[in-house]
This record gives sequence, structure tokens and C-alpha cells, in this order.
Amino acid sequence: MLEFWKNEWRLFLEDLNSVKGAFSKLFGRKKDYLLLQSSESEEQVPETTQLQEQVEQPVIKYEPDAIDHKVTAYFGENIEELRQNVSGEKTQHEVLREYAQFFKPYNEEQEMCNSAFRKYYDRHALKIATQELPIQQARIVQNNVDLFIKGQEVFGENGQFIDSRVDTLFDKIGIDEVNKMVNILHDNADNGVNVQGERLFAEVLNHMVDNGIKIDKSASIVEPVKLVLEEKLNDVHASLRSHEDWNEEYQSLLSQERKYLYALNRIEQYETEQRISEFEQKINDLEAM
Repeated sequence: MLEFWKNEWRLFLEDLNSVKGAFSKLFGRKKDYLLLQSSESEEQVPETTQLQEQVEQPVIKYEPDAIDHKVTAYFGENIEELRQNVSGEKTQHEVLREYAQFFKPYNEEQEMCNSAFRKYYDRHALKIATQELPIQQARIVQNNVDLFIKGQEVFGENGQFIDSRVDTLFDKIGIDEVNKMVNILHDNADNGVNVQGERLFAEVLNHMVDNGIKIDKSASIVEPVKLVLEEKLNDVHASLRSHEDWNEEYQSLLSQERKYLYALNRIEQYETEQRISEFEQKINDLEAM
């Protein structure tokens, strides 16, 4: 009887070893799932850490450049956090850099202007993150901040820097018409961005908001812009007549006069070209009849 049980025990251990061998093939390491053979020494696998096998890569710290400083100043964002956050197929850092690339330092109170634009950004952060807000519109509004704050002394802690009617005007005009108007106001010769045209359009926009000028969504923007420039030119002429000294203010007025005259001449040229085009189209239509 004793020999029988010994033989059964030996067969049981053989079956157990075959089971352990199957686990070893599946999972790569032999384990004693039932510690029936505690006296048997398990083969030790040398410990090789990943740190020993891998070549240590130096951590390269990202150094913010001039555009990053603009992102921080105008949007008030942390660069490292932006680089970690994803917005669509880009990081938020990449998106905001595209917006801030052509931003310009403010001529007036820089801290006040930065604070003003950050308030605008807070209201439009989602549209900017998804790139729904046209980049040209952001640049024009950035110009608009500088013009709006000029001559102002004090704003409240939660003062409204950017009038909501600015956005209303953009919604009515549409970015395509805005871009067309910007290029009519001034020739485009600055790396694809019409800096002077955008600045002048921001000035016109500021005048429209201050004076409650309405824009018909179905009508062209050219006529109301032309009327604003004519009004501003008349103001300049009135100021020039009251000056007798050739001082800095007088020279500044002359510069404004040249700017408005140049823009009005370009509008006149555009309107003439439009009339010629319409006349030629009528001739073509008559010939086709």
C-alpha cells in the first residue's frame, strides 16, 4: 500500500511540473504556483534594470523665444502648461504662437493694454483654442486696444476694455470683407501681413464703435469706411488750420493727413476699377444676346 501511495505522489508531482512548464511558456518565467516543492531551489533570473540598459538622455529645457514672450504678455498663459495641452492636432502652445506671431508692442500704456487684451482673450479663449476666431481679427483687435486706450487715464479693476460692438461689427462684415477692405486701405508689402492696412482698419473700427455707426450686413463695407476716413480727414484739416507753429503735433497732423488721403485715393481707385469692371460686364452681356 505504501508503494502505491509513493507512486501516486510521484505521478502527481510530474503532472504538476508539466503544468508549471506550460505556464512558463505562456508567461516567460517559471513560477511555483503551488509551493509543494519548497525545498527545491528555483533558478534565479539576473536582475537587469531598464536604467542600466538604456542610455540616459539629457533633459533639454525649452527656452522661450520672442513669440513666447508675446503669448505670455498678451494671453497671460504659462508656456510649459500650453506645451502639454492638446487642441485638435496641435498643442495649445502652437495655436497661440500662430495668433501672437505678428502682434506688435503697444504704443500706449503697455500693462493696461496687455490687461485689456487678456480680458478679450478670456472671452474668446475657446474660439481661439479651436482656431475659429480668424487670426487677422485678433491682430486688428490688438491694434484696436492700443487706439482705444490712447488718451485714457484710469480704468476700473473690471473695466470693459473691448466694446462688444467690435465683435458685432466683425460678425456683420465677415472676415473675407475685412481682409478685402484692409488691402484696399493700404498696399500689402510686409511678409503677407498688411500691418499698416490692419492698423488703419482698427482705427476706422474704433471710430465706428465710438460714434455708433451702423453697418448693413447686406451692404458693402467700403462706403462706411470711406465716410469715416473723410470725417477724420476733415478733423485733421480743422486742427491744421488752428496751428501756427511747426511743432511735433503739427507734423503728426500732416502725417495723419497723408495717411487718410492715401487710403481715400486707394478707395477711389478701387471704386473706379469696379465701375469699369461692371461696364465691361454689361458690354459682354449685350454682345452675348
